[in-house]
Amino acid sequence: MRMGDGTASRMGGEPMRRRLLVPVAVAVLAASVAVPSFGAAGKGYSMKLGSTFTITGRTGSAVGTQTRAVGKVVLAARWGVGPWRLLTTTSTDSAGNYRFTIRPHRLGDLTLRITPPDDHAQRYVLHVS
Repeated sequence: MRMGDGTASRMGGEPMRRRLLVPVAVAVLAASVAVPSFGAAGKGYSMKLGSTFTITGRTGSAVGTQTRAVGKVVLAARWGVGPWRLLTTTSTDSAGNYRFTIRPHRLGDLTLRITPPDDHAQRYVLHVS
């Protein structure tokens, strides 16, 4: 039997591949948990204390239809990692458009969560300084 032929060499390489695969898999998993996705974190903005922030949006349409979802849009917020609190609600117009304007009255990071009737929630992170 020549070197590199047969089951002995194939079996001998298998544990080495597993030993390399495990640390790589652990590193990839750790990186994906440590860094939040853009969708979870939201779009970031900086603003001065007392200034206003306006959010405008438009709902999506259901699959196979051209009409936009209409109804109640909910704006919730939290400072830092605190609890979510309902700020206000509004209704879309007949074309699915909506608008919110807020004026933060304290310093820090304010995360806004907008939930329109089509359930495609969006997040914005405001750094108020």
